[in-house]
Amino acid sequence: MEETVIIYIQGDLLQNSEGEAPHFVKWIKLDEEGVPITRGAEARLEQVSTVTQNANVIVLLPLEQMLLTSVNTRARKQKHLLKAVPFALEEELADDIEDLHFALGQRYGDNDFPVAVIDKNALDVILDELSEVGIYPDLLTADVFGLPFREGTWTILIEDERALVRTEKYKGFTIDLHNLQQMLTSSLRQAEITPAELNVYCCDDQQTGIKKLNLPISMNELDDCPPGLFADGLDENECINLLQANYKNKDKKHQQLGPWKVAAMLFGVWIALSFMSVFIDHSRLNKQEKNLDLQITQIMKQIFPDMQNVSADSARTKMEARLKNFLDTTSSGSQAGFMELLALSGESMKQAGKVDIDTMIYREGTLNMNVKTPDVQILDSVKQTLKSKNYTADIQSANTQGTTVAAKLVVVKGDAK
Repeated sequence: MEETVIIYIQGDLLQNSEGEAPHFVKWIKLDEEGVPITRGAEARLEQVSTVTQNANVIVLLPLEQMLLTSVNTRARKQKHLLKAVPFALEEELADDIEDLHFALGQRYGDNDFPVAVIDKNALDVILDELSEVGIYPDLLTADVFGLPFREGTWTILIEDERALVRTEKYKGFTIDLHNLQQMLTSSLRQAEITPAELNVYCCDDQQTGIKKLNLPISMNELDDCPPGLFADGLDENECINLLQANYKNKDKKHQQLGPWKVAAMLFGVWIALSFMSVFIDHSRLNKQEKNLDLQITQIMKQIFPDMQNVSADSARTKMEARLKNFLDTTSSGSQAGFMELLALSGESMKQAGKVDIDTMIYREGTLNMNVKTPDVQILDSVKQTLKSKNYTADIQSANTQGTTVAAKLVVVKGDAK
């Protein structure tokens, strides 16, 4: 056994289904024994959804939304019945049977089956509104089945300006209060078996408008109206559940987990994309690292052509060792250190004009440079400037390559040996 929540949807949920106004419903919660434990009276639909978890959910719709009738057929299997019933009722219905949903109750008599007929679009709207707030009914039926049924008695509920009447186990009608007297008179006249009593329930001391009908009338006032009455009168075995055929209720846990499954799937996709992004970044960085290693090796060989077994891993150590050697080298006699020669050569080149250094080698006080310049006269100017500062610059080779002169310039301190 499990707790039960009965939700009574009144007409405004359907009328305002496309509006922005909140949907108010009446509801009641029962324990495993059917005793009321929570009365919500009237609340918004999304508020009621919080008490429906792990409960048997029953949703009652206004009888105005459907037609209660019956068919006589010899078919027995459910799938055959569902195919036969629409065609058996086709002439009685104004709408196309393709637009209607047919639900069957339990057989009574020889071959009679009670049938509830409702517009598919209206039913879709109701189920969409419920599922949107996380409510998945186990039983969806007409409010008339919430009225107590007793053989030989008609039960009447008076609520606001509306009267709901249950005349038989699977039959009833609803009418505005103004026309109730006339409708009761007509229905009693046409009834095959006249009821022995009218059992009337009123909400909030409301006047019934029922005059003498030559029948005993039992008047009852309700405090918790109508959810309390529905909790006492509803028998799940004596009503028609609309959740049949294509609307048959799926596993509730599966439905309730539906939104979470989507979230879990999205989270899984996010995790997969994150790992993919990390993998792509790792591959990209690995490729960049290899390109940088190649560039380091090429630069080292370009700067130090005599250096052997150059690799990216050893490049820094070898570079630091060479630079340290250059920085520690001091001039002795006519020799000059690397930094001294480089600084004076650079200053002379700047004064002379555009000179680009491709490579340089320093060894034992001599700086060898491969340079490029637009005009050989610029190299002569560099040579003369260094000479004026007691340095010797020797142009050992000069080749014209288009508009550029490539030359080898050797610089030492003092006179060349």
